Amino acid sequence: MTRPPGHYPMLDGMRGYAALIVMLYHLQHFFGDRLPVGNGFLAVDLFFMMSGFVIALSYETRLREGEIRFRGFLRRRFLRLYPAYLAATLFGLVVALILARQGVEVAAAFASALLMLPELILRGADGPFPLVPPAWSLFYEFWGNLFYAALAMRWRTRTLAVTVAGALAVYVAATQIGGTFELGVGYANLLPGIARFWFGFGLGVLIWRCRARLPDPGRAAVPLLLATLAFGAVPKVDALRFLWVAVVMPMGLIAALRMPLTGRAAAVTAHLGRMSYPLYLLHWPVMELVVHLAEGSEGARAWTDPVLGLTIVAVSCALTVILTYGVEPWLRRALDRITSCR
Repeated sequence: MTRPPGHYPMLDGMRGYAALIVMLYHLQHFFGDRLPVGNGFLAVDLFFMMSGFVIALSYETRLREGEIRFRGFLRRRFLRLYPAYLAATLFGLVVALILARQGVEVAAAFASALLMLPELILRGADGPFPLVPPAWSLFYEFWGNLFYAALAMRWRTRTLAVTVAGALAVYVAATQIGGTFELGVGYANLLPGIARFWFGFGLGVLIWRCRARLPDPGRAAVPLLLATLAFGAVPKVDALRFLWVAVVMPMGLIAALRMPLTGRAAAVTAHLGRMSYPLYLLHWPVMELVVHLAEGSEGARAWTDPVLGLTIVAVSCALTVILTYGVEPWLRRALDRITSCR
C-alpha cells in the first residue's frame, strides 16, 4: 500500500498506541482493574478523528476533481479494511464453534459480518457483532466512509461544521439518556453510534480542511499530545470525558500534525500503525479462546488470572504480527485480483 502525499508518521504511532489501550481496557479485569485504562474506550473517538483527517487528506481533492470515482474509492477502502477484518471474522467464527455457541445464531452473525453489518434478525445475547465485538466501529467506519465519498465530501465547510456540532449534541444527550459513553457497541445504542462516528470523523475532516489556518501549538505541542494519549487514565467523570473527546483530542491531533518524524522513529511508528488494526480486531476472540481453554482447570477464576491476562496479550501480539505481515497481504492480493475481474 503506497503512502499518500503529506503522510503524518505521528498518526501511525497514535493509532498503535490507541489499539494497545483498547486491548488493555478489555483485559483490565485480569489485573484487578488496577490499570490506568478505565476510559480506554475513548480510543475509538480518537480513531474516528484520525480516520476523518486521513481520508480527507488522501481522497477529498481527488474525489472532487474526478480523479477518483466513487467505485474506485469503494474498492480502495474495501481492500484496505476487509482483508484483516475477514481474517479476524473467520478466527472469531472458529472460536465461536469451539465455545459451542448456538449454531443458528453463529450462522446469522457470520452472514451479517461478511457484509460488515450488525446481526439484527436474531439479536442474540452476545450483541450485534458477536464473532468480533470490536468490529462494531468498522461498521460505522466503512459505511460512513462510503456516505462521505458519495455525498458529504461535497458539503461546504460550514455545513460540515453544523453537522459535527449537531452530532456532538446528540452524542452528549445519548450518553446521558442511555447511561453509557460506549455508543454503537450494543443493540440499544446502534443509532446514537452514528452521531458518535460523525462527530469524530467529521471533526477530522474539518481539521484537514482548516489545517492551513490552524495555529501552531509551538511548545504546547508535546504537552497536548501527552494529554491526548492519557485519555485512558482520565477520571470517570462525564464532563472530563467530553472535555477530552471534544477539546483535548482534537488539539492533540493538531499538535501531532506539527511533529514530523523521520528515520528510525518514523519506521517504528509505521509498524505500530500497520499492526494497530489487526490487534484491535483480534484480541477479543483471543481472550475468549484462552479463557475457555483455562476454565476447565481454573473455573470462573480464569477471568481474573493475571497470568492469563499476560498470555492473552502475548498471543494477541503474536497473531497480530502473523496477520499483519503474512495473512493480510496475501488476502489483499487475492481480493485485489477478484475485484479486478470484469
